Amino acid sequence: MLHEPRRRSDRRGTRAITGGALLALTCGLLVAPGVAAPAHAAAEPYTQDFETAASPDQAPEGWSVESSDTRDMREGWKGWTFHTTAEVVETWGSGGDRSSFSKGDGLVAVLHSDGNRPTSGPYTPVDSTLWAPAYAVDPGAEAVSVAFDSHYKQGQAPQQARLVAEIDGADPVLVEQFDTNRLDRTHEYSVDLPAGAQSVRFGWQYLQTSNNWFWMVDDVVIAESEPADVAPTVVSGVRPVATAGSAITVSLSGLRAGQQIEATLGEGGTVAGVPPATAEGTVSFPVEIPAGQQPGTLPLVISGPGVAPVTIEITVLAPAGEDAGTTEPQLWWDGFEAATPEWQNDGDAAWEYLDRAASVDAYGTDRRHTFTRASGTFAVAESKLADFDGRLTSAPLAVAAGDELELRFDSHYLVRGGGEQAAAVVAVFDDGTETELVRFGDADEESAQPRIPFAVPAGAESVRFAFTFSALAGAGSWRIDDVEVVRPLAPLADDAVPTAVVDVFSDVQGATARLQNNVLPGLRGLSPAASTIVSNGDQTGSGTVSQYDAYLAALNAGAGDHYTTRVSTIGNHEFYGSNGSAAYIDRFLDRTEMRALGAEGADPARGGLWGEVLVDGELPLLWIGSEFHDYPSQTGSGPFVELSDQQFGWLRDRLAHWKAEGSPVLLATHHVFNDSVSGTYANFYRGDYGMDTARIEALLAQHPNVTILTSHTHWAPELNDWSVEQRFDPTAAHGPTIVNTAAVTTQYGPSGDWGETGIGGADPVGLRVELFEDRLRTTAYSFAAGGAATAIKHIDVALPAERPVDPVDPVDPVDPVNPAEISLNGDAVDAGGSLTVSGAGFAADERLGIELHSDPVVLGSAAADASGAFSKSVTIPADTTPGAHRIVVTRADGTSVAAAITVRAAGDGSGSGDGSGTGSSAGGSGAGGPAAGDSLASTGAAGTAIAWGIGAILLAAGAVLALRRRRAAE
Repeated sequence: MLHEPRRRSDRRGTRAITGGALLALTCGLLVAPGVAAPAHAAAEPYTQDFETAASPDQAPEGWSVESSDTRDMREGWKGWTFHTTAEVVETWGSGGDRSSFSKGDGLVAVLHSDGNRPTSGPYTPVDSTLWAPAYAVDPGAEAVSVAFDSHYKQGQAPQQARLVAEIDGADPVLVEQFDTNRLDRTHEYSVDLPAGAQSVRFGWQYLQTSNNWFWMVDDVVIAESEPADVAPTVVSGVRPVATAGSAITVSLSGLRAGQQIEATLGEGGTVAGVPPATAEGTVSFPVEIPAGQQPGTLPLVISGPGVAPVTIEITVLAPAGEDAGTTEPQLWWDGFEAATPEWQNDGDAAWEYLDRAASVDAYGTDRRHTFTRASGTFAVAESKLADFDGRLTSAPLAVAAGDELELRFDSHYLVRGGGEQAAAVVAVFDDGTETELVRFGDADEESAQPRIPFAVPAGAESVRFAFTFSALAGAGSWRIDDVEVVRPLAPLADDAVPTAVVDVFSDVQGATARLQNNVLPGLRGLSPAASTIVSNGDQTGSGTVSQYDAYLAALNAGAGDHYTTRVSTIGNHEFYGSNGSAAYIDRFLDRTEMRALGAEGADPARGGLWGEVLVDGELPLLWIGSEFHDYPSQTGSGPFVELSDQQFGWLRDRLAHWKAEGSPVLLATHHVFNDSVSGTYANFYRGDYGMDTARIEALLAQHPNVTILTSHTHWAPELNDWSVEQRFDPTAAHGPTIVNTAAVTTQYGPSGDWGETGIGGADPVGLRVELFEDRLRTTAYSFAAGGAATAIKHIDVALPAERPVDPVDPVDPVDPVNPAEISLNGDAVDAGGSLTVSGAGFAADERLGIELHSDPVVLGSAAADASGAFSKSVTIPADTTPGAHRIVVTRADGTSVAAAITVRAAGDGSGSGDGSGTGSSAGGSGAGGPAAGDSLASTGAAGTAIAWGIGAILLAAGAVLALRRRRAAE
């Protein structure tokens, strides 16, 4: 057994192994601080203070350092070395917490990466492990403890630090993962030993460092100890998600072989049939969720003899139900998720069915992993190892002659090696007709979604789609997923007028001049003018008061204060400082005035981080935000988001409400979802939602009616996956659409496999979201100096095909014999101009009020004649914001009818309605929103309804009143 003289024993003494949370190993070894001295005769403790290190790169006797690729590091500082803390400060400076290792005394073991790696160009990250000598244990020893002083600062992904244990020369097992700052601390852990163990060797691993921070270690004490209660590690998901009536599997590790645990679900419900732990210390068992369980959280408590209790919070969601139809009917979809996909493989080589992990394992990265559109299993044609010549053909789809349809599929096409390759998609009809729909060329098309129109020829009754790929060995590859056929939306009419408009920008981060002089003038110059704007996070660089002052000054100077409603979401940069999470949240809410828009009943300390407004009385806009981020510990790395049960429950209930009403929803959140829009495959953008990832993705999977705006990455909208339909559930035919807002400041694009690079000279980017009768259109614009706007691209998201009645506020039926309706003498009017409002189907002599919405302005009143009809000329106020509005006629009983009108800037038109169209609406209950039967004459769809329930009308009225009160308060 190796022992070092106990230097400084009068100062240090033998360490007591006390305190701390229990930890476990996935291989069945227990890790537990807080252990007593063993009952049997124990081996003498081993101590090391590193004072005997002969030079910076020579470890004390018995210790060793294993490193890889340290060639770019400074001499004397390659991998783990041995220096005094004074030498660390003298060499690298006192900033960045280097000088605060008060527990370190004399020589310490140190790995310093900051400023000690290349900042650009190709290089391999460093791995370095500091190994203690093997500690020999006496027969019968049940556990070994290790204690040490530590000064660790976390760097950005993929850098990580770990304490591992090697028992009797076997593969190292994890004792502790260090993934946040742990500065100037003493750590103490215990590791269970298998029967007959003879020695333990501990290692301090600093892995994948790439110009990150540091780790310093001193005063190591290793000793035998008694086993402590185990704390099982949950390996099946820290916050699992289930639906009522379903079952989930819970898997644990870190138990002792044969140990029996007990599991209790909710209020005393014992989970039956839990087996004892395996020889490896693992156990898995099913947990059934009661069929009548209401949505919410359900605690599962793990306990038992020798087990420290662990609680797993299970998020229970309502069953998803069937997908509603959309205004763009989907005739067929296949996501390759079946155990045996119904596709025919022909040719000399067969397409494979792999998921992303299996694809990378089989063929490596080289941009194969950036297929972010893919969900679950996808089809792969790969020539890396051999020639490929194969044809993958779908099952037949019934079609009708003359049908005008569209084929869509997720596609990841890579050209490699200079060898010849070719790819094409062919429609094969049962009448013998074959039509080549698309051919791929000699350029990469990463993570794209081709949308290919095709017509069904006369006489054809079915079609199959053949995907052909041929390439020489060492050439490229093709991956496809989510193949579907839809009856596409018709082209949007040139004169179509949106019923709701939202402007969006994000990621200012100090680029206030661009915001003031480019983005805001550009958005304000678009027509029609929006009344609502969303600033989707990272308004500042680090959340300081002066940065908020500069941001708000630019926002107002750029006419941002002309928007009736200004919604701001909190980003990661709002937390970037050392004042504490709560202080940054308070500052954000106060400076952006978001408290006034917070969800009703929200925690006052967080009110405004999440909420909802009804844009122009038509489009529900929801937003969510992180309730905690510890920047000093995480040094800018994720996860960035923590959602309380209150916020999550609010989002769950509001999404359920709008889904039941058949409404599209716009959801703003600064942070991104793994493998979704551009760049989210990169390490830095993974795991933004941390432990909340599973439950929020499961929730959003149930709501394909939601369009999600995410920011954070700054990746350019020119990329193919600027927007994606995200199937969080790979078996679902539909998923929510996610759109990347890009950024006001620097745009990024890919660099190598995992990195990113700035795109020089890229104009700042903003979005406009517009609701039309059959689609929600999001358009990305770049803005030159002075606000000159250039449309980059747009995405149209189909709307739910039916809008069911609001279950909370049912619609009073319209009298089919004598419905009330109104009409206008035109579909557009100048601000300050006049308009004639006419109506019929009202009660005789009924008194009526006439208003301009969505910010209600009283235009006048009228009285119906003996036949229930009226006609009234009204004047539109000269200061009315140009854009989409509604004329609302309120009846004596409080119900209302409405018709759409576009208000032009003064002087743009004749100053009055032009008589070119008529808007009409049948009566319903509730004021302030469009009643069933509204028409938008400017689309040419006179008499066509977007059939909103009266519950939506009441909600619109509430939103309008709230906005009116807010404006009055301002």
